[in-house]
Order: sequence, then C-alpha cells, then structure tokens
Amino acid sequence: MKTIKAVPITAENFAPYGWIANITNPGAAYGMGEYPSVFHRDMVLVPNASTAITAFGSLKVGKRDMVIADAEYHSYAMEVMMPLDDDMVMAAAPANGGEVEFDKQEAFIVPAGTMVVFRAGAWHGAPFPIHHDGTVLICLPERTYLNDTCKILFSNEQQIQITL
Repeated sequence: MKTIKAVPITAENFAPYGWIANITNPGAAYGMGEYPSVFHRDMVLVPNASTAITAFGSLKVGKRDMVIADAEYHSYAMEVMMPLDDDMVMAAAPANGGEVEFDKQEAFIVPAGTMVVFRAGAWHGAPFPIHHDGTVLICLPERTYLNDTCKILFSNEQQIQITL
C-alpha cells in the first residue's frame, strides 16, 4: 500500500483542487463593521453550472484508519466541505476526466472552521477526523449525490495510507 503524508492546507497548495477560507477565524478579511458585530462578507463564492437550489447538509465521520479506499467527483458541481468540530484530513486528486491518478493523490490537514471548495471534477472523499468523531458541513446543489456523482472503490493494492 502506498503511503502519503498529510500537510497543512494553504490556499497555494490546495489551488489545483479548489479554494479555502477560514470561516471561523477570518481575521480582518472581508470585514465590515466594528466589534461587537463584524460581518465577513463574500468569503467563498461557489459558482455551479446547475440551476439547482444550493443545499446544506452534514456528514458525520468516525475516527478511523486514514486509508483512502474510495473517491468521487462531480462533473458539474463544486462541493463545499467545512469541518465543524475537529481538525480533519482531506484527500484530493486532480480533475482529469474520470480516471483516478493514484500517484497524484494528496492529503491536507484542514483546521476546524476552514471551508474547502472542491472544483468540479476534482477527486475527493469523506474526510478523516484527527482527534475524535466529527461533523462536516456539506454544501452541494440539491440532489447532486443522485445525479452528478461518480464514485469508485479502490482495490486493496490501490488504497493509500495517510500519515500525519
């Protein structure tokens, strides 16, 4: 089994797969107003080809071995994920028309409260909590999981171990 090391996520190293924004600790970014009420506007813009309603949901993920055993992509939709209650590791691979390039898998340490936007076509999967079971905010166009998701399971030889 191949092993990859998870690295702290930055806007630069995640750029091939999408965008990030620290929603819960934005600093002065996009700030309007003054304490005790500062509005941080337009931090993440997610254009989607679909005219579907944007839907928000949650993904409960258990603490488990950090092994990439499957991946998915969406042809038309960008997917937004934000760990809410634990730092998590998220894996990604380039959008390339439907074939996973196993040697290009990367893993990123995403602090709780950091919003991650996967570009349409970028391979990704369920995050791995670092400390305990966790919750991830998911944002996709309505019913994307039924009409715009391609998911594959990796063979045992293709699975990838992530280390911290």
